[in-house]
Amino acid sequence: MLKRKKGAIVNIGSGAAIVIPSDPLYAVYAATKAYIDQFSRCLYVEYKNSGIDVQCQVPLYVATKMASIKRSSFFVPSATGYAKAGLRWLGHKPRCTPYWPLSIIWGLLYSLPEFAVDTWHLGFCLKIRKRGQLKDSRKKDT
Repeated sequence: MLKRKKGAIVNIGSGAAIVIPSDPLYAVYAATKAYIDQFSRCLYVEYKNSGIDVQCQVPLYVATKMASIKRSSFFVPSATGYAKAGLRWLGHKPRCTPYWPLSIIWGLLYSLPEFAVDTWHLGFCLKIRKRGQLKDSRKKDT
């Protein structure tokens, strides 16, 4: 890329590290994604004058097996929908949320007090854990 003075590096961050103030029960995941964001921003500054675009894309939820979301919706794109949006954003900003409905959620979360988002998100994460534990206990019973 340096020889050609052309290229792009796209890293996938997470709202868990950038958008929400904390991600309880997912600390290692959030910290890893925060590292990716900082790494991308540093590379962006280092290589922006070399013709290499470095970008960290920050989705919130995407319908994938990892997120355990089976169906996409207006606020939860499919992996293909997100990828198409991501390609359109190449070269625009060093950090972005390319699927625009997620930007609405991002703006809303930033407008709320951190303690309110933290309280809501902890409850949300505890419900996810409880469902997972219930699912695991059902598997053990069979």
